[in-house]
Amino acid sequence: MNIRLRETGLRMSEPQHRMCRWALCLTILVMAVIGISNPRPAHAAEAGKLVEKEGQYVFVENMDPATRLLLERAVKQGTITQEEYNKVIGESERRTQLLQPSFRAWYDRGFNFSMNDNAFLLKIRGFVQMRFTQRYRNDGWRDPGDAKNYPELLGVFGDYRAQRSTNDASTFNIRRARLMFMGHLFTPDLKYFVQLAGETAENAQNPGSVQLMDAAVTSTHVPWFNVMAGQYKVFFNRSQINNATSMQFAERSGVMDAFTASGLNRRDIGITIMNDEEIYPVNYYFGVFNGLGPGFNRFGTYESEQPTADCPGGQTGGTSPGCSTNQRNLNANFRSSVSQLMYSARLNFNILGRPGYGEGDMAYSETPQLAVGGGYAYNPGINTSTNNAFVGIDLANLNVRRQLATFGNGRQLGWGTLDYSTYAFDTVFKYRGFSLQGEWYWKNIDRHQKSAPCMQTASQTSTACTAFAPGLLGNATGWYVQTGYFLIPRKLQAAARYSYWDPDTNAAGDLIKQADFALSYYFSGTYDHQIQIQYTNAFMGTGGFAIGRSAPLPSGAGVFPTGTSSGTVPLDAVQKSLIENAIRIQYSIFF
Repeated sequence: MNIRLRETGLRMSEPQHRMCRWALCLTILVMAVIGISNPRPAHAAEAGKLVEKEGQYVFVENMDPATRLLLERAVKQGTITQEEYNKVIGESERRTQLLQPSFRAWYDRGFNFSMNDNAFLLKIRGFVQMRFTQRYRNDGWRDPGDAKNYPELLGVFGDYRAQRSTNDASTFNIRRARLMFMGHLFTPDLKYFVQLAGETAENAQNPGSVQLMDAAVTSTHVPWFNVMAGQYKVFFNRSQINNATSMQFAERSGVMDAFTASGLNRRDIGITIMNDEEIYPVNYYFGVFNGLGPGFNRFGTYESEQPTADCPGGQTGGTSPGCSTNQRNLNANFRSSVSQLMYSARLNFNILGRPGYGEGDMAYSETPQLAVGGGYAYNPGINTSTNNAFVGIDLANLNVRRQLATFGNGRQLGWGTLDYSTYAFDTVFKYRGFSLQGEWYWKNIDRHQKSAPCMQTASQTSTACTAFAPGLLGNATGWYVQTGYFLIPRKLQAAARYSYWDPDTNAAGDLIKQADFALSYYFSGTYDHQIQIQYTNAFMGTGGFAIGRSAPLPSGAGVFPTGTSSGTVPLDAVQKSLIENAIRIQYSIFF
């Protein structure tokens, strides 16, 4: 308020002027108090809600301000009573509340749908990786090719076939295409995650199929005792827990896939108890699973039997005493491992900070991040072949055997029933864009048949063995180390990796070595949108013995002129190491 004293002709001293200003302020304060204690007809606390608009929150009244102003004037003019005014206001606010949607939808790194009471949340995300691969292979890939580590199993009986190709290969493919559904039900402490995949791996034996990869529910009600159940990645080793959306390279190294908890796949069906990774510096995981990979249980694997129990099935009667006479070809399915389960455990210690499982230091950590961890898994009763005349080729076990071949464990095929005990130890360090991580693996393979398998007999009805396997299957071991550095923080990263893998410790000339170099550019400063180029040099030894692919070949019922069910020439008759140089250019978007 501006008091113009000159127009009145009055004169005031400076102290009087200050006193007047204090009196004026006091008067305004008293008027405000009176206004609060005696409100106008409208509600003192306007009913409405905060609305987010362009990153800012704005208060919006439930009633249109123009309508409210007209009602207030009507009260003052006596057109309506105060009681009528209050009733109209209440009904209007109630109507506005009823007309409001009980949910909200928005986009934030995925399409989000949530109920207003936060009892339900659905986030939908998509992930697509498009890749071009240029390969340059040596003549060893033409002959003999690879029939031992990654054999192709085709036909109804899963016949062994060697992977062979020309020296050069150029391919486009959708390496990964994922659709993810995640959120919570009833309460934020009951979470769910479902993931569908439709993709074509570079060497896929079943390309283009859409499958359920994950379907899990997690209870986080008790921080030190979280429970996760369903189908998901087993919490076993660092490279497998990490998601494909946050890798430093376009593809994992072969040794990473070979040493999963089950030995068959990185996913399985079961239950895990663990504590909250975000609260505790030491994290534990203990799980129980079927042990046969995703979408499968022990009732899906069995052995062929003759009508007479304990007599092996197949096209011959086998060599067991009392079973020399062939009764039928494929007869009974005997499920001998339905009581078996896989057990896994992992312990992770965050020594400095929380480096997490994502590869690389995308966060450009201002303080050092360091963690060490280890895992153990026991998976018994994996039937790699039955004891029929096919010696490792049986309709009953194609799912298990194809998973072994897909993940590079083809040398274990044909050795009967195996028990796996797998160990993994890992460490990771991150600081200011630099990252270093490595893992060491050991798989102890316990064969139920301790002696060397019989490969050939004098005749179909004879029990006398004329040729045994020249050696016994050993254990497997391997390791890798990888490092990376952000040349431009959160934008440009260079990475290098070296891996070593011995798939059979009893064999010679079978080592697999791989070196990778990658350069990645991240458009948005996150892993969500990136382009990568990766160079790989891989060496694969073809030495050692593999049942059904190396001499002596198994004998059978005269399927071939010479009387051997596996043919006359071993698949590794030519001994050459396999060398591949590959360049992968990959574009990824996670939305």
